[in-house]
Parts: sequence; C-alpha cells; structure tokens
Amino acid sequence: MTTTEQTVPTEQKFYNPLVVRLEALEVKDKTPEGYLRQIKNNLYVGVKADYLVARDFWSAKNNLKPQEFNQLVKQLGFSGSTQQKYISIGSDIRLMRVFTANKLPMKWTTQYLLTKLSDEQFSTVEKKLDPETTAKAISEIAGLKPDKKEQIANDLLKLFELELIKPEIDTISTFEKIVEKVKSALSKIPQVKLNEERVEPVKQKLTAYFSKLQREKEAEKMREFKLKLVKSRLNQAEEIGNPA
Repeated sequence: MTTTEQTVPTEQKFYNPLVVRLEALEVKDKTPEGYLRQIKNNLYVGVKADYLVARDFWSAKNNLKPQEFNQLVKQLGFSGSTQQKYISIGSDIRLMRVFTANKLPMKWTTQYLLTKLSDEQFSTVEKKLDPETTAKAISEIAGLKPDKKEQIANDLLKLFELELIKPEIDTISTFEKIVEKVKSALSKIPQVKLNEERVEPVKQKLTAYFSKLQREKEAEKMREFKLKLVKSRLNQAEEIGNPA
C-alpha cells in the first residue's frame, strides 16, 4: 500500500487524484461497504485515467507538428468523435483545477458540460461540485437557459455520431442494409432518431470512395502489367545478347 493510500481517509480515497492504483485482488471485506469501496475506487481510477488521456492528447495537438500529430492519432486509432471528446475536455484548464481538488465528475458527459460554462457559472458550480454531481444538477446550479441546454445537448449528440468503418463496407448495398438495421434498432428508442437527410450525402461520399478505390486498383494493375512487360523485354534482350 502506498504512502498516499495510508494517509488518505477511506471516504476520500475514491476520488483522490493521487490514488491511481487499481485494486486487483478479490474483495476481502465481503460486505456491501467493502464491495462499494473497491468498485468505486476502480471505477474512479478509470475516470482519472481518461481525463489524463484528454489532457495529454490536447497537449500533443498543441506541441506536435500536424504531421506528427496525425501519425499519433493513427497509432492510437482514435475516431473523429473520440478526438473531439478528448480535445474538448483536455483543453479546459479549469477541469484540472477540479481534478486536483478531488471534484472531477464521474461521467465524461458531465465533464463536457462543465467546459460549456462561463467562468462565472463555473465558479458557482465549483463550490458545490463533487464526483457524483449530475449534469442536471450542474445545469440547475449554473442557471442554464433552455436554449443553452439544447445547444449543449446538440453538441453532445455530435460526439455520439456513428462513424462508418469504410473497409468493412464494400458496396453501397451493404451501406443501405446497415441504414435499415440502424433504423430498426432506433425504433425502440423514441428519444433518438436517425437524421435521414444525412444518409444521402454519406451514400454519395461512399460512392466516390469506392470509385477512388477502383481507380487505384486499376492503376496498380496497370503498373504491374508495365513492370512485367519491361522485365519480359529485358529478358528477351539478354537472350539476344547472350546466344547459346
């Protein structure tokens, strides 16, 4: 057990930014309180790790050359929406303040909401903030107006947009089948609807993408054909120059 763990009261250990150790052994105190303590600790270690990833990702974007940053993103395998999420959270230095004060919210969507507050609203919320504070409570404390709530909700939805994995979609027919499956799945969730106006533009982009792949394949075949032709002529020239 680390020195930090020994000196931090149990009720504060869940949220202390200096306690980053997972408790991997089976729970010894097999009581509701014992399970709660270990599960809370491990949950919040993940929350802290995710925030630090956001902080470092934002730092990388600001300190690396564009080509280097793009290579990093490729190596990390981050989607566009994941990048937006981390940049939004990591770029707000006020979140580091609540992180070090053991007040960082458990949910990243709640952290994101904090980044949308004015300094005055943030200061008001910060006084009553703790890791369990909900987005609803923050909205009420900050006195967010309905139009601001709607704007933030729409911004969040953009981060939840579905991203197509192009290599897994080889034809327009496959894409259309996926759209129908998504519609069917969303029919059970009345709060979420598919923006069908976005379907056709995506379809057009995929069509252009497939056409580009086809042109690249044809160009590659032509290069291979020309290479074989050159090799064949070189072999013929060698045979002529070196008769048996």
